[in-house]
Order: sequence, then structure tokens, then C-alpha cells
Amino acid sequence: MVAVTAPPAWSLKGFPAGYDPESSEKSWNILDGQALFPLVTLRESALRTNTISMMQYCARNGVSLAPHGKTTMSPQLFARQMATTCWGISAATAWQVRAMRGMGESSILLANVLVDPAGIRYVASELDRDPEFTFLCYVDSLAGVEILERVLTAIRATRPWEVLVELGQVGGRTGARSISDAVEVARAVTETKALRLAGVAGFEGLIHSVPKTMIQAVDDFLLSMRDLVVTIDREALFGPRVIVTAGGSAYFDRVVQHLTGFSLSSPVQTILRSGGYITHDAEMYELVSPLARRRAPGETLRLSAALELWATVWSRPERSLAIVGFGKRDASFDYGLPIPLKCYRGGNEVEPNLIGMASVTELNDQHAYLQLDEELELLPGDVLLFGMSHPCTVFDKWRTVPVVDDTHNVIDLVHTFF
Repeated sequence: MVAVTAPPAWSLKGFPAGYDPESSEKSWNILDGQALFPLVTLRESALRTNTISMMQYCARNGVSLAPHGKTTMSPQLFARQMATTCWGISAATAWQVRAMRGMGESSILLANVLVDPAGIRYVASELDRDPEFTFLCYVDSLAGVEILERVLTAIRATRPWEVLVELGQVGGRTGARSISDAVEVARAVTETKALRLAGVAGFEGLIHSVPKTMIQAVDDFLLSMRDLVVTIDREALFGPRVIVTAGGSAYFDRVVQHLTGFSLSSPVQTILRSGGYITHDAEMYELVSPLARRRAPGETLRLSAALELWATVWSRPERSLAIVGFGKRDASFDYGLPIPLKCYRGGNEVEPNLIGMASVTELNDQHAYLQLDEELELLPGDVLLFGMSHPCTVFDKWRTVPVVDDTHNVIDLVHTFF
């Protein structure tokens, strides 16, 4: 991991006014009266448990992991993930590939097609410059194959690109819309000089508008991916090894069930791309993750929420309403609003469980509307702790995030780059 230069002190959102990011002394307490709320933190114990749990899950099921880096875009968190024997990191855009290379990553799976000539030239230059750099990307059309072949031939790239044929869904994002279309793309790859067919890719996490249960729809899509892998193998289009990749943070157990145990002419490496597991969350992934509330009977591994939001009650203008000092600029709101968990007063916990007693109903840019039980004692100046849903849209609002221990002492800092 490359060294990260500390940002100027005045830019550290939520940090104490006197905090010096250049100092080796990082310790302060979230509740000691210094924080300029609102503030988002990461809980060390949850980060540690989540990374270990996912590592053990993958090892137990014989799959690899290339966590999606777009979740955090943090070199410190990438380093934690790579320390648990991950295959590499996943990216969504050519710019993210460049950023991850700057962070020192040497194996990158671009979980997307690449048709921008500037992006193609950049990746090709990195492959030519660094023989240790491993790169994979998707193709989903004959036009996409032609673009890669044309640009790589024009710049005389010295290393052939390994690409994955992406299968998609009707009405979804990228990806060939049928097995026959995907096989046609695979054939086109094998007819080029600049490309090598490395495997098959897909994403099951955004399946929608289907008249079935979500799990059944996910299973059907993954079985289609399996059929595609088998079909391409029968045509002897793969090389000496086959990569099969799918798996967001919600249904990776279905990927394990349906995209392992192949009997092909070449060995298969199944790679999950789950990214949200490292921080988990309070609702979105908590409800659907196979290592949270959707755990199978007997499953001992467990993910827990590491991301937390601290904010102050600004006003209680009505008995059933409090205004809290955070908003859309601070918290995610695309997959549910923050969940009130606890209340602190004068640094002490005075309400250990606000669930069912208070709920966020609306966010402005900097204000949260908190509906309350009228009998709940909640005063201006009280500090509230919130859980949040969907970590991807929390991290891009915070450039520096404190890591805290279980007594709320700051023990480290995490930097993000979006």
C-alpha cells in the first residue's frame, strides 16, 4: 500500500477543531466533547471480524475473492482485504483502475466492459510496463471486441488481454442478453490476436421486474451462467484455465451453490466480487446477506455493521419531532434512511435502544427529521448514534473516517478517494 498524505486539518469533516492530522497522536474519544458533529466512524472490531469471516467463508467453499473496491476506494481498507489472501481487487471504471494502480494494487478485475480508447491505452501501458500486473475485463458484444482489437493493435500492445464474456439480463445493465449471443462474442474473441478468452462473468444483484421470488430469479440467472460456461467449454474456446465470476454482497451463497463444482476440460476458478462485506450495514445487506439475517441454519460466521453515524439533536420543536444535525450530504439515503440506535448525554449512554421509539422520516441537505414517541426524553444537545444502509453511498461523502474501538476511542484513520 502506498503512503497516504494527510489532508489539511480544516478539511477533516467532523474532526475536533484542534486536531493535527500530521501528528502521530491520533487518540481522542467521539464522546469527549471535541467532535464537530456530524461524524461517520468505522468500528475496528466489526472490520476485523468481517474480513476474517469472509476469508473463512471463501476458503471453506473453495472460491476466491476480488472485493469490489468502488465500495470504499480506500487504500487502508484495500490493504485489510488483500491481507486475507484475496485474488485481487475489482473496479468499475478505467479511472478506478488507475486509482487502484496508484494505491499499489497488482491484480485488478474491471467488472465492466471497456470501450473508451483512452482507458484501453492506459491499461495496455500498465500491462506493458509491469509484467506482474494482472488485469481482466468484460466483453459483451461484437462491437466491444472490435474496439479492443482495433485499439490494442494500433498501439502494438505487447501482452494479450484476458477478457471475460459477460452475460446480462433483459432490462438490466451490460451483458449479452442470451446464451447464444454470449457464445457468439466468445467466438469473436478467439478470432482476435490481441485478446484471450479467460472465462465468463455476470452480476446477479440487480435482478428485478420478474414474476418470481428474488432468490428464484437469482438462481435462474446463475444457472444460465453455468450453462454458458459449459457451452463455451464444449466448443473448446477457453484457454488452460477458466475464470467464472459473479457475486455481490447479497447472494454470494447462491453463486457458491451454482457456479462451483464444474467438470470442464480446464480447471475453473470461481471469483466472488462482494465489496460491502467489509463494513456491512444496518439494513440493506443485513437483511439479505448469507452471513447476516439470511444465514443458513448452523452457519457460525457473522457480519456486523462497522459504519456508524454520530449526530446532535439540534431542536425538539414538537413533542413528536426532533431535528438532528445531519442530512443528505452526510449519510446514505438511496436504500433506506439512517436508523437511530442509541442516545448519549454528557458522554454517557442514556438510551441504549431507540429502535421502535424513533425513526428518521426525511432528510434535507443538513437536517434530519426524527419522529419520536412523545414520552421519549430526547433533549437538544444529546448525541445520537445511527446505523446506515448501503455503504457505497456513505463513503463517497467522507474523505477521512476515524476508526474507533469499542469504547469510542479513535485508534486509526481511513482515507477515501472518489
